[in-house]
Amino acid sequence: MDPEDYSDLLADLAPPLGTEIVSAHEAIGRTTAGDVAAAHAVPAFPTSAMDGFALDREAWTAVREGDGVPVIGDVPAGHDSVPLRRCSAVRVMTGSPVPTGAEAVVPVEFTDARPTGPAPESIRVTSLPPTAGRGWNIRSVGEDIATGALVVPSGSRLTAAGVGTLAMLGLDEVEVLRRPRVGVIVTGDELRTLGSATPAPGAEATDTEPTDVPPPETEAAGPTIRNSNLPMLSSAISALGCQPVEATCGDDTSEFLTLLRGMEDTVDLVLTTGGISAGAFEVVRQTLEGRRSRFVRLGMRPGAPQGFGRFGSLPLLHFPGTPQGAFLSFHLFAQSLLTGHSLRERWTKRVYQGPELAEHPRAVTFGPGAFTGGGEVRDLGRTRLTNFAIADVIVRIPRGTGTISAGSIIECLDI
Repeated sequence: MDPEDYSDLLADLAPPLGTEIVSAHEAIGRTTAGDVAAAHAVPAFPTSAMDGFALDREAWTAVREGDGVPVIGDVPAGHDSVPLRRCSAVRVMTGSPVPTGAEAVVPVEFTDARPTGPAPESIRVTSLPPTAGRGWNIRSVGEDIATGALVVPSGSRLTAAGVGTLAMLGLDEVEVLRRPRVGVIVTGDELRTLGSATPAPGAEATDTEPTDVPPPETEAAGPTIRNSNLPMLSSAISALGCQPVEATCGDDTSEFLTLLRGMEDTVDLVLTTGGISAGAFEVVRQTLEGRRSRFVRLGMRPGAPQGFGRFGSLPLLHFPGTPQGAFLSFHLFAQSLLTGHSLRERWTKRVYQGPELAEHPRAVTFGPGAFTGGGEVRDLGRTRLTNFAIADVIVRIPRGTGTISAGSIIECLDI
């Protein structure tokens, strides 16, 4: 099974989420629960796009013929407009209301007026671009947003510009989806979480920096591996705007079941790592296979062993225990599930720049890639977590017997 087909198979596990009302000022990164439409137009009144002088039709004709016109008023931004008289001008600032009957706004730099200080008694236009015409530099009502226009569709992830748009419409609050709570259970007797213990002398230390925390006196003997999966997945969950709930578990099925029962009513989705292969101490598989979870081997590398299921109504995703396998599984499958976008639609096409990459005849291969100065993607070598740590994208190499060479179009997933 290809990864895209597997991602489609997982779609039914998407946890149903309620909604909540939050302050628009604090809504960045949240997903809108309904369409946001404009209750009023923006701008709500004709405004000046430049610092300059608003002229009526007769004054506009006069200045184009080289005549001077009197300035009868001054309108800073945030102040009421001044009525225009026939063949006259009013000084306006960017964002200030344009007087009714204004034909155009001439920027101050096209006049003989000083850009600062009191408004002059009269102005003369020194030059005009050939494109200047009726309505020049006047922003009409609704030019940015028309009344009733859909400005933020339901299901949108609010960016800083989205928050600014809500403020532009005068919205103090917005209805958003509740943040999913995602449980992470990292399994394995061999793991030691950073800060709680250091590996015994001679033990493997994978993909993490040494810790200065001394080992407790009661630390069990034997080789251990630093737990990089827990902080990695917890950080990835937080980066999606979700709330991680962390747990670790040894190779004991009773302990694993206790953790699942504790999360059953408190989280919306559980991710597990490790314990899903065919060995003798595969705690996740031994506990859940059959009645609760299904385990498969995908046509992908790394990260071929995968699993999914439910503990009661609680959705479960099971990832391999290798750091690179867990990393890829999260970005390919968990992120697709949590964002509601299938893996198939998330790939973007880029131009490859680098040495030839060989396709694998039986599996889709995923590797780390980085952007070049010209925007192409270069290969970062082996699929180790340390290589993904400096990557910009995950590169998809399709199964086959050919090669990918410089100039080829490849599919990538932003990290």
